Amino acid sequence: MKSAITTNNKAIVSSKGQVVIPKTLREKLGIHAGNELLFKARPDGIIEIKPVERSIDMFFGRCKRSTKAPMSIKDMDKAIMQAVCESET
Repeated sequence: MKSAITTNNKAIVSSKGQVVIPKTLREKLGIHAGNELLFKARPDGIIEIKPVERSIDMFFGRCKRSTKAPMSIKDMDKAIMQAVCESET
């Protein structure tokens, strides 16, 4: 049986419809900046919030370059190293 998270935190909805999830809940649920969340409104008025689950399979083929030949591993490593060096300066 799963243990329930029983913390009573409240948040205020801004004029833009934004809500800040209290820090204690973010920490307990492992929610970080940039995470995507799914919201589901149940008929009983409860709102369920779930993190979007990602897998490597979802990204397969996303970076396909139709106009160029696929990059070799060596070329990928070189591009990554170049990006890292540029970000450090």
